[in-house]
Amino acid sequence: GCYRDEVAAPAVEQMIGDIKSQGVNVFTINLGSFEKESVNTLISESMCLPPSLSQPLSAIIHSKTAGSPLFCVNFLNDGLIRFNLNTRRWEYHIRSILMKEIPLSVVQYMKSQLAKLPLSYRLVLKLASCLGDHFDYATFLKAKVRSDYDLDKVLPHVCQIGFLHELAPGKYMWAHDQVRQAAYELIPENMRESFHLLIGTRILMNTPENELDTAIFDVLGHMNKGIRLIQTHEQKYEVARLNLMAGESCIKTSSFHSAADYFTNGIKLLPGECWECEYNLTVKLHDAAQDAVFATGDFPTLGLLNSRVIANAKNFDDKLNSYNNIIRYLVSLGQLDQAISKCKSILKELGEGLPLLLPGILGVPVLLREFWTVKKMLGQYSGKDILGHKRMTDTRKLAEMEFLQSIISAGNNSADPRIVAILITRLVKLSLEFGLCDVSAFAFAAYGSMLVHGKIKDLEGGYFYGNLAIQVLNLLGANRFKARVFAIVYGFINIWRDPFQASLDNLLEGYNAGCVNGDMEYAYWNLQSYSGLALYTGQGLIMLQNNMRTYAKRAIQCKQMGAALGIVPFLSAVLELTGDARKEDIYKAFFNTTSDVLFQQLNSRNDHRTCMLILNNRKFTRIFTGDMDGAVEAYELSLSLTGGLMEYMRTMPYIMRVFADGLIALSCARKHGEDEQRWTTIGEGIIETMKKWTKISKWNFANKCYLLEAEYYFLKCNEMALEKYEASITAARSHRFIHEEGLAFSLCGQYHLSKGRKGDAQQNLTQAKRCYERWGARSLVDHMDTIISNIL
Repeated sequence: GCYRDEVAAPAVEQMIGDIKSQGVNVFTINLGSFEKESVNTLISESMCLPPSLSQPLSAIIHSKTAGSPLFCVNFLNDGLIRFNLNTRRWEYHIRSILMKEIPLSVVQYMKSQLAKLPLSYRLVLKLASCLGDHFDYATFLKAKVRSDYDLDKVLPHVCQIGFLHELAPGKYMWAHDQVRQAAYELIPENMRESFHLLIGTRILMNTPENELDTAIFDVLGHMNKGIRLIQTHEQKYEVARLNLMAGESCIKTSSFHSAADYFTNGIKLLPGECWECEYNLTVKLHDAAQDAVFATGDFPTLGLLNSRVIANAKNFDDKLNSYNNIIRYLVSLGQLDQAISKCKSILKELGEGLPLLLPGILGVPVLLREFWTVKKMLGQYSGKDILGHKRMTDTRKLAEMEFLQSIISAGNNSADPRIVAILITRLVKLSLEFGLCDVSAFAFAAYGSMLVHGKIKDLEGGYFYGNLAIQVLNLLGANRFKARVFAIVYGFINIWRDPFQASLDNLLEGYNAGCVNGDMEYAYWNLQSYSGLALYTGQGLIMLQNNMRTYAKRAIQCKQMGAALGIVPFLSAVLELTGDARKEDIYKAFFNTTSDVLFQQLNSRNDHRTCMLILNNRKFTRIFTGDMDGAVEAYELSLSLTGGLMEYMRTMPYIMRVFADGLIALSCARKHGEDEQRWTTIGEGIIETMKKWTKISKWNFANKCYLLEAEYYFLKCNEMALEKYEASITAARSHRFIHEEGLAFSLCGQYHLSKGRKGDAQQNLTQAKRCYERWGARSLVDHMDTIISNIL
């Protein structure tokens, strides 16, 4: 019989003892591993190949099996080597065999051999284990601690034994992660920190200054593991600077978690007197760390870093970044009034106080004065003049710009969003007086949005300044504001002129830009706009369901709760339309509450924007399912919501709200109840509004206008209704609004049904069903089937 030493069980020893006790002579033969040449002979004879041709394969098998005869045979039978009946030759892919993970039993064998190696071999393997799963010869030379061994001799030998593989000249990898771990465990545990610190120091000393940018991560990968052992203040400051350098490199590649780790490691190294002895380094590390942890959503750490700077900074200017992060933090938590109050006090200290806005109509003169002052200034510049304007260099003014822009999103959702108009005009004014900066791109975009959505409805002016904002963004390379500019231009401005669908890809680009640059707030503003626009333009619901679920999860992970609250109502509508709402309460899944309770909570803290989103999507889904009573209930509830963003920003949800309200009003008027005139008046007003919008963008609004007119003629018993239904269907199909094409077919079918034309009704409802099938609205397909079966 035969057995392996490392798996010998007491039962085997007992059996051998029993045999010997019966007088049987037992001879123990210790079989060692095959030499490399023996393995090559085995492979050569097994595959009928000349030894020179089998040598590359046998070398790999020897390293993978440690020369064990049993392992060699098993490896040959593992499916990596096949006999081709056509060519009558053995075939194999040398790269696949090289990358194959060695069996665990071989790992155990190799680990047992490590301790038997000469000291120089063990030292090489210990050092290699610290360099990672893969390493190169050049890095090993830099990290080499002792010079009493010939590396060019030892490395090939350990590869030959099978501990390492040479992937390419000078490129190595471990045979198995457990082999590497075994080599690492050769280093006494109490010496590992010092060993890493020594390796990091050696790599740093042996790296030319012009190569440090790329080697910095190797250096700190070791030094930071021995950070506890760094004693002198001089050394601590030096390694802190290296961590600052590495963190800044990570920021450039949007690796915010890694950057935060490097910055916080640098801060840990700073001695107690750092604010006196290395003030600039200390402020830089704390500012950079705040920006990084804000991007990762680590708000407790942000608060700790923030408080340190405010308590120790020597002047107001050095506190500005911390104050800016406080405001961003408050906005992310939805504490908008606190954010505005804090921003006002900081701006006052910067010399840019905001005027007192009296309530209601009493505040109008202040708003008009601010607006017309800036409008007059802009009248003196063409677009070309602005693009050629000087650059802003005054550090105080640059700080003012940062604070003004940071509070705009808070002002949008505050109890008094009129403050936003003041903030925007101040941004534009500062850009014209002191020169362009990164924030200027955002300023012109916001000003364009104000022209489009304000009382004067200057659409052409809005488009002009929106386009100018994009040009300024590109001119200055202001990528950190790309998410903000795209969110405004493509979410608030261009939807009034360009096809709705044209903004979808740009909003996703804005989201990606925000993630890359750490502007999570506006990254998720882009996703909110995208989610609504995708739903309301009839994009595939199955894909939207998966995407929106991911978007909401990411928003919560990034502590962007306002964004999550904005996305989930759209997701809820999608689930209702696909029929999946019965399987899952999405509000319960994300917020551990129901939509009704959440609505009450949001309403109590004046978050009317999110409340309106919830009600809008209820109306939207109820109209498609024919539940007009539910739609009317949502409509009546929405009348109690006033103030906030919704009164000033005519975005996509607002557009769909108007359209839905028109359909609800005309449907209710057809009941000919006591309130018929009220509903008719509402419907007529909305039709006039939709006609004006159609003149602005026929693509976006024509089919909606025709459908409202069809419903109005239906109310008035006018045969023109059929012509308008057909016009709406044609326009919706031409402009790629598949869902509204289905809605028009459905309502046209109801019209025919009311006239007793069952055949025409069935034909239109069948067409509606086909549209809903293409949309992915399974619940609407079932609803159409029910109506059609009732007709039949």
